[in-house]
Amino acid sequence: MCPNLEVARHIGTHAIENQIAACVNLIPKVESIYHWDDKINNDSEVLCLFKTKKELLNELKSAILKLHPYEVPEIIYLGVDGGSKSYLNWISQSTKTSE
Repeated sequence: MCPNLEVARHIGTHAIENQIAACVNLIPKVESIYHWDDKINNDSEVLCLFKTKKELLNELKSAILKLHPYEVPEIIYLGVDGGSKSYLNWISQSTKTSE
């Protein structure tokens, strides 16, 4: 989650330019209700979905942590058990080879 589209676009563009993600979906106007600083908060945020390869997860995480303004940004990994072979190949071809 990002606080606004400007931040989400900045992080997403960085990930694409550096080939650590093949695609980033930005979904604005996500309402988040959560505990923080001993109170319940309700904020409008932007959900960011990064499509990448497993071997680039640590590099992507590092980039997000460096660029994100939140003290504790939401970073979770969701594995892919399958999918369109051509789409999965495109992700692989659109991202760099891990170092």
